[in-house]
Amino acid sequence: MTGVGRLAESPLRCAFAGVALAVAAAGCFDDARETAATGFEELNADEVLYGVSHTLTTDGVREAILAADSLFGWRDSLHTWAIGFSLRVFADGTGEAQATITAERGRLQGPNRPPTESRSEAELVAIGNAVLRIPDQDREIRSDELLISTLRDLIWSNRPVVMREAGCEIEGSRFEADMSFREVKVWRTKEGDCPGQ
Repeated sequence: MTGVGRLAESPLRCAFAGVALAVAAAGCFDDARETAATGFEELNADEVLYGVSHTLTTDGVREAILAADSLFGWRDSLHTWAIGFSLRVFADGTGEAQATITAERGRLQGPNRPPTESRSEAELVAIGNAVLRIPDQDREIRSDELLISTLRDLIWSNRPVVMREAGCEIEGSRFEADMSFREVKVWRTKEGDCPGQ
């Protein structure tokens, strides 16, 4: 199977592309209604969507919900920006939320960007107070930036992180996890508060 085939089959990758396409499609409509100020008018985007929620399903099974207060897109850009960003990832077949990622803003790979086999590229970057919550593991990871690549089945940060797990707080220089969150690694750890120690 070619790399392009794998890209097309990735549910979360399709969700990111679908949201970016929705922003691009918004530019096709002439909507002269006035909207409330967002504080981001100076971005001068070609397309703006407010109150976005995009549900992705595969064979009728919900895989993820991507939500944003606002999405901004530019015709000549390879990315779409989301303000007030959240992504809920669901466990296979159960419908239970497996993890949630929230951030002040997010950058999605846009519809104009060709598929790539790059091993370092993220389809989504959560920026500014980025938080990954994994409720089943009683785990929360915070960083300035979280990167997601469905091609690599990976979520990671190369910036300092703080992980809270079972009441303990661990600081690290970076982290990496697979998208099923079975393998979560934190480098150069330093334990902080841990009740009972």
